Amino acid sequence: MILLGVPLSGQTYKAACVKELVRRAADNDEAAWNALLDRYSGLVWKITRSYPLLFHDAQDITQTVLCNLAEYLTRLRTPERIGAWLATVTHNECRRHLRIHGKVQIFPAEDLDSPDHRTPESLSLVAEDVARVRSALNQLDSPEREVAHVDVYRPGLPPTEAARLAGVTVPELHRARRRARRRLFRLLRQGEEDC
Repeated sequence: MILLGVPLSGQTYKAACVKELVRRAADNDEAAWNALLDRYSGLVWKITRSYPLLFHDAQDITQTVLCNLAEYLTRLRTPERIGAWLATVTHNECRRHLRIHGKVQIFPAEDLDSPDHRTPESLSLVAEDVARVRSALNQLDSPEREVAHVDVYRPGLPPTEAARLAGVTVPELHRARRRARRRLFRLLRQGEEDC
């Protein structure tokens, strides 16, 4: 490709040359636009990849920056400094992305490559077990039902907080827990025998 009478491979990054490229690209010259992309898309990509971003996020940011270039091409105050402008815009976009989405957490390869051994059958069995436990919980009488719900849905609470949520005193909480566990054990064992 030839631009300004010199093959593009022989073009320098002189300010006058870059200014002319920007002017022509702003006038919808496809060759000039392609020349700008050839010169500066690598810069944008390298800056983007220097941040801790996922590959696809880096691609999106690069595309966003180059779209911004197309949008603001006619409004650049110093077109000969397009490289500095692109670098600044790229850094800002990367920082904005990290501020919004946070840094990428790198996981060990062995964690990423481990197979998922869950089958539809095992997931179905787990769902059945959950349904049986919920059914057994709903068969408990008050206050055992409330205490069991607090223990199941908010495990590890201090006794005073668990008692407050269940609406019982702390000594009553301990007695209700024992009764609820014995009753749940009988209900779940009975359910297994019925199957």
